Amino acid sequence: MKKTKILFCEKNFSGHRRTYLANLAKLDGFETFVYAPENIGMDAEHFFSYAGSQTLKTAKAYLYWIREIRKIVAEKQIDVVHILDGDSLMRFFGIGFQWLGAKKLVITYHHFFDGKLRQISYRMMSAGRNTVCVVHTNSVRQQLCQMGVENIEVCQYPAFDYECFAQRDSVSSREYFSLPSDKPVIGIVGGMTRYKNIIPFLNIMKKCKTPFHLLICGSESDVSKEEIEAAVQPYAENVTMQIRHLSQEEYQSAIVASDIIYSLYGKEFDGASGPLTDGVCAGKMILSCDHGSLGEIVRENELGVIADCDDEEDMLRRTEEALRVGRGFAYTGKASKYAEELKPEVFADRYRIIYRM
Repeated sequence: MKKTKILFCEKNFSGHRRTYLANLAKLDGFETFVYAPENIGMDAEHFFSYAGSQTLKTAKAYLYWIREIRKIVAEKQIDVVHILDGDSLMRFFGIGFQWLGAKKLVITYHHFFDGKLRQISYRMMSAGRNTVCVVHTNSVRQQLCQMGVENIEVCQYPAFDYECFAQRDSVSSREYFSLPSDKPVIGIVGGMTRYKNIIPFLNIMKKCKTPFHLLICGSESDVSKEEIEAAVQPYAENVTMQIRHLSQEEYQSAIVASDIIYSLYGKEFDGASGPLTDGVCAGKMILSCDHGSLGEIVRENELGVIADCDDEEDMLRRTEEALRVGRGFAYTGKASKYAEELKPEVFADRYRIIYRM
């Protein structure tokens, strides 16, 4: 029986994108091809090098990208084209998608963006009869449905290193970062980006009367190391900082070393969170915003404490509530069931259904 041929298109390997692609490209039961900036282990017949701009900011660069995909589809008789980063292509409104020539087009959106122009772009990008949009949360799906987008599938963003988080030792992880054993640790882990609402949170912690320790570690981004140092200066003795790129093992250790995973992101963000997902695999309490996908996930699955990210008093009150529970937090049946859904094999099975012709 002829295998369905899938072409994965990725132009940027920032964040978890390389891992996301690598896990899909090894799905059994399909013949997979990759068009990306770097080879992830494919043989020469199944890899096509993308040498253009990773941002695709100009129409010229975008149309070149579309033409190259079309050539690959024709040459290899591709059945399914999967665009792994629909978010960054919205400025082009899906122009050229109808020319690709595949029997099915799959577009993954990792976040949700509001606004009239975005609404038009979502509808135009998904307009093809054989187009399927994939999102990671029910909240994003509902918002796209309200915009008139059809053919939406939800596939939870998985923990690709699920077993590593579940099995890693918390004591040795805390020792690695020289964390105190007598205070609950809140982990702010991952890229230091503005939408995570980090500085407002650090400012309110000046008023915290419950014992705490902060582990702040990850790459500097649009929130600088200097901003973070200034914000925590009043309680610097209660902070461990590693503002740098973390190896995979260091990132895992930071999640496991924390008692509470910080996810109090701002209202401009709606999508899945890697640290939240990985924290769930490690059985950690989640301190989350109460809005959007993150609020829905934590609330409905009883994963921790939620707070209004725009209300300093509520953030402080809820943070102190989480700290008082600390290591005493235990997962309910709902939380444990949700954690099971984050396993990579569940993710793979879901995409197998999506790719079905």
